[in-house]
Amino acid sequence: MPKSKKRSRRKRNNKTKKKLSKIKKIVKIFKQYPKIFPRGYFRFLEENLREKFQNKEIIFKNGVVLTWKKYKVNPGKYTKYNFQKGDIKINQLVNKKQGNGKAKKIFLKFLKKHANVNLILDVQINNKRAIKFYKKNGFRKVGTTKFGDLPGIIMKRKKIEKKQNGG
Repeated sequence: MPKSKKRSRRKRNNKTKKKLSKIKKIVKIFKQYPKIFPRGYFRFLEENLREKFQNKEIIFKNGVVLTWKKYKVNPGKYTKYNFQKGDIKINQLVNKKQGNGKAKKIFLKFLKKHANVNLILDVQINNKRAIKFYKKNGFRKVGTTKFGDLPGIIMKRKKIEKKQNGG
C-alpha cells in the first residue's frame, strides 16, 4: 500500500478516536445531572452525538455541550407553534460546571448567529434554573410536553426580523 494511503487512513483513524474521546467526555458531563437525564436517556446518547458531529449540529467547547436540529421539512409536532422548515430545535445545553458563565457565552453567540430563524426547545418543568435562563434570553412558554412520565414545557424564541430601511 502506498505511503499516502496509509497516512490518510491513519489520519482518519485519529479523527475517529478524537471524536470518540469527545463523545465519552460529553456523556460524562450528562451523567453529572441524573435528575435531568435519567439512566434511560443514555441508551442512544452516544449514537445521537455521533450523528450530531457528522451533521455539524453540536458545539462542544470549554465543558459546554450545545446540540440542535435545523429542520429541512416542516416539523409536525411544532407546526401549531408556527415552527417551520429552516427553524431550529435546540436539543441540549449542558455545562460541566454550572454557574461559570461559559454556557451563557456560547448560547448567546448561537442565538446571535441564528437570530433570523425561530428557535424552539423542550425543558422539564422541574428544571427551574434552565427555564429562568431561557426566559432571560428571549424564550417564552408556548405549550406543554412530556419526557416519559415527567411534565415539560415547550419554549420558543421568535426570529428577529431585520429592519428594512424605508426611505
